Amino acid sequence: MNADDLRDADWEIIEVLREGRNNAPNIGDRTGYSKQYIRERFKRLSDEGIITNIGSGIYELIPEEVPEKD
Repeated sequence: MNADDLRDADWEIIEVLREGRNNAPNIGDRTGYSKQYIRERFKRLSDEGIITNIGSGIYELIPEEVPEKD
């Protein structure tokens, strides 16, 4: 996946996860997106190996897998 494939919401999720592990309701509150939409984006980011589910709906960023912005 390259940077152009990521949506604005994905970048916001990545920025929140740079601060540490988090879940959809908390990220939704911080970004203004619904928790359901955040969960959909979690699925995509997880499928691409950018984040990982560490259990109980908590996700963690895999920094070395985040594509570089141009």
